Amino acid sequence: MLLLDEPTASLDPDSADWARGRLEAYRRARGATILLASHNMSEVERLCDRVIMMKQGRVVDDAPPQALLARYGRANLEDVFLDIARGRGSAA
Repeated sequence: MLLLDEPTASLDPDSADWARGRLEAYRRARGATILLASHNMSEVERLCDRVIMMKQGRVVDDAPPQALLARYGRANLEDVFLDIARGRGSAA
């Protein structure tokens, strides 16, 4: 199990992409579980099978990425995140 808090924060895009690739390869090779805290929603979409969205310390949604996209009618998790953060978001 890997516990990661903002694992690619402050990395340039090339280094961040490399790190995400290594994490994906590690997970596949070892069957590892990765618990990831991140504000980088493209990273979350790429690495996560399940997403827990929080606002003000409370869980406001919990589902696989594709289910969240469908529920909120959005094309990416960045827009779901912004809807929730700005109080516009509720499951459709």
